[in-house]
Amino acid sequence: FLAGKYCNPIYGTSEGIRSLNFRDWTWLKRNDAGQISDPYKLLPPIFSDEEMEIIEPMVNASEIADGGTAMMAFAMMQFTEMTDAEAEKIQDSLLKYCELDTFAMVMIFEHWKHLVDSQTKRPHAA
Repeated sequence: FLAGKYCNPIYGTSEGIRSLNFRDWTWLKRNDAGQISDPYKLLPPIFSDEEMEIIEPMVNASEIADGGTAMMAFAMMQFTEMTDAEAEKIQDSLLKYCELDTFAMVMIFEHWKHLVDSQTKRPHAA
């Protein structure tokens, strides 16, 4: 059910699911083996390769894809001297990570609802 719905770019569209951080996004993508890839691995990197070379000593993670990295990035924004452009990129990545985390809860709810709905529509054996 979820793969059928979210394998299409309906997230961040005016006709689909609105988003402040994504445009025409597809959350569920299949890898070469046909398995669904981890949506957190689809989050874009904070900095480009060129930018990472400049700030590598300051930043260890190139992407925010888990809660620990998100907490570290937030703390870094508070206690590290950085340019406005660097802070803006980290903020953008944090917003995308947090939106996906919240959306993951929505997908869990949708899955449960789909399971309950399919159970109630099935005729019961007498």
